[in-house]
Amino acid sequence: MPSTLLWIVDGREFVAGSTLPHGLVGMLSAPERERLQRFLKPQRAREFLLGRLLLRYALMHAIGCSLDAIAITERPGAAPLVSIGGRAADGTQWPATSISHSQGWIVCALGKRCQVGVDIEVPVPQRDLVSLANQAFTEQEQTWLASQPMPEQAFYQLWCGKEALYKYCSNAGLGDSTPHHLHHRHADGYHLSLCTAAAPQQHHSQHLALEDLLKLSPG
Repeated sequence: MPSTLLWIVDGREFVAGSTLPHGLVGMLSAPERERLQRFLKPQRAREFLLGRLLLRYALMHAIGCSLDAIAITERPGAAPLVSIGGRAADGTQWPATSISHSQGWIVCALGKRCQVGVDIEVPVPQRDLVSLANQAFTEQEQTWLASQPMPEQAFYQLWCGKEALYKYCSNAGLGDSTPHHLHHRHADGYHLSLCTAAAPQQHHSQHLALEDLLKLSPG
C-alpha cells in the first residue's frame, strides 16, 4: 500500500555556523563534496550538507539499510539519483526520495511504493510577494490569491504546492494532470507542501532533533 514518511529538522543553529565539520562532509559522495565546494554562501553549503545527511538518516531508519549501502549521484538541474545496494530508490523496491530546505529548515520525504515531491519555505519579510505572484502564478491562481483573507499564508500555500507538484511530476516522469494528493502544513514559522500519490491517511511525519541528525556516523 502506498505511504509516505516525512522528517523535518530545525537546522538554523547549525546553518548559522561558519565551518563545515570534516566528519560530516566525509559521509558525502565525491560528486556531493564537489558540489558542496561550489556554494558561495556558507549558509547554502550548510543547508545542502544537512539535507544530504537527513536523506541518509531517513533511508537508514525507514528501511534499515547501512550508510555505506546508500549511493547518491548528482544530476545537473535535477534531483539527485539515489540508490541502495545498487538499486534505484524510485518508489518500487526502495522508497522514492525528495528533499528541500529554506532558511535553516530541512525536510526529507520518502514514498513507499509511490513517488513524492516536497517543498519547504520560510517567509522572508522583505520578499516582494506581489511581483513573485505575477511571475509564477497563472491568472486564475492570482485571482484566487486576491480573494484570500490571509494573502501571505495563501501565497506560500500555492507557492509550495506548485513546487512540490513540479518535483513529484519530474521524479515520476509524469505530466501535471496526473492524479495526486497535496498535503500542506503551516507551523513553526514555515510552510511545507508534500505532493504524492498516497492517500492522506497514509502520510506520517515527525520532527527530528538537530543533535540526533548530527550524530549520524558510518558506524
